[in-house]
Amino acid sequence: MSTVPHVSRHVRRSVLLAALLGAGLGGVLLRPAAEAGSKDAEPVTCVTLAKTWDEAVAEARMLSVPIVVHSHGFYCGPCWGMHSSVMCNDKYIGFADDNTVEVISLSRLDEGIEKDDRRAATYEAKAGGETVKYMVEFPGMTTDQMLALNRSKAASYNNTGGVPYTCVVDPFTLEEIKNWPGGGHSAKSLIEEIGEIGETLRKEHPVGLKRKDLRKYEEAEADANAEAKDGDYTKALKELEKGTKKASEWPEELQARVAAARTGIIDQATKCVDDVEALIGTDAKEARKQIGRLKSKIKGTGLEDRLAALDAQVREALAAK
Repeated sequence: MSTVPHVSRHVRRSVLLAALLGAGLGGVLLRPAAEAGSKDAEPVTCVTLAKTWDEAVAEARMLSVPIVVHSHGFYCGPCWGMHSSVMCNDKYIGFADDNTVEVISLSRLDEGIEKDDRRAATYEAKAGGETVKYMVEFPGMTTDQMLALNRSKAASYNNTGGVPYTCVVDPFTLEEIKNWPGGGHSAKSLIEEIGEIGETLRKEHPVGLKRKDLRKYEEAEADANAEAKDGDYTKALKELEKGTKKASEWPEELQARVAAARTGIIDQATKCVDDVEALIGTDAKEARKQIGRLKSKIKGTGLEDRLAALDAQVREALAAK
């Protein structure tokens, strides 16, 4: 994987973490969106939204919190009212951050995109070293992710034929617990009712993980990814370990994610050693340089003995010339 030039590790970490969290920018007020595709478009502040239905279910189960599905329509005035008064409400944002996983199912977005509607505007951000276009009204979400969510199970809960429609889903049974059709419900009333549902859910499914712990791990994972991009697999593993000190107490899903992240780092290191081994037959001098560079960067990966053997092999090859 290529590195991101002229950018500090901490900046790359922030970029990667923003991509994992889908974080919005700015203050608590809903700002008017610029015209679609405008370079001046700025994201509003909104609740952090799950990027896929499967991710929403997995995270809600790990945290033992309910899923809140907002069924809106792109050409529905009351829906945009609920978007502003609830999803962009600073108190609801704070509540959701600790107590829910938020999902949006937005119908007719494809029409808005086709007509270049200002509410379909996007802004550019860096995520994982790539330039990504996120929706101004739904920060951290691409149009493709939004369209896919409206085709997912999230869209199946609203069978009223009308929007807006808000409902709470049990992540363990995927059954709807409560709904609010027609809009008009306040952020305050939702906070109170969803809060009670969440308390009941946590009693039925007690989990020791809190979102702050999940985010601490996500930050460590982002740090590790940044180090791995730089080719320092030793530091990558150390960064990962910083956020996994309590991993034995975490849900199985998150433990599996940690294991996958570690495996991914080691796989990258293995590929690097494979490349060096292949280089010995064509350019022994360069292979020796690469081995010297790698010695301090693969400690802890289990590849140390293999690299030492390759070092001895390349020295013999050079001595024979």
